[in-house]
Amino acid sequence: MQLKPKSFRHALGVLVALVALSIVASAQDKIKIKNFGQMDERFYRGAQPKEADFKDLAALGIKTVIDLREDTPKYEKEAVAAAGMKYINIPMRDKKYPTEEAVQAFLKVVNDPDTGKFFVHCAGGRHRTGAMGAVYRSQFYHWHFDQIYQEMKQYDFYTSWGHGAFKDFVQDYCARMESTKVSSTIVPDNSQAPTAPSAAPLVPTKVTTPAVTD
Repeated sequence: MQLKPKSFRHALGVLVALVALSIVASAQDKIKIKNFGQMDERFYRGAQPKEADFKDLAALGIKTVIDLREDTPKYEKEAVAAAGMKYINIPMRDKKYPTEEAVQAFLKVVNDPDTGKFFVHCAGGRHRTGAMGAVYRSQFYHWHFDQIYQEMKQYDFYTSWGHGAFKDFVQDYCARMESTKVSSTIVPDNSQAPTAPSAAPLVPTKVTTPAVTD
């Protein structure tokens, strides 16, 4: 039986897609970063990578590393560049309520098409990373606080040991977004609005690894 050209192209397309998925899955299996996970087709997250981990991130197709630490290891910037990725540092203080400056800097980066797939990390991938993940879910997916907080806990978020400010921030940010939606009577300028992700959010996938203090 001979396939028609259209059927052949469809079958070939399916095969190529399956091979691509297999390659990505194989690359993701090699990741050794603690608290590693994927939030959607662009957003990857985790704890502080070791120097050798960055090449594995690049193998996933990640183009940009967003570092939220103030005390970044000396090796990181050079290791990211050596792996062919772009390094961006948005310093946030541990155990401190995130600043509006940090939030806007984060949104500017993720809203830039040139950023591509990106990996966000702090020390443990829980609190600072969780706060920016919450901003992303609220801004682009319009998730409510309960949905967002449930996901944060999947990445080992906790409020003890002085980390309660991050939960306060997420509650305040979600309330502000809800208030903006309710009170807004002006059609926004689409040229300034964040671009929504092109696909539905993935069910967050996380690699279970030993705990790291954030």
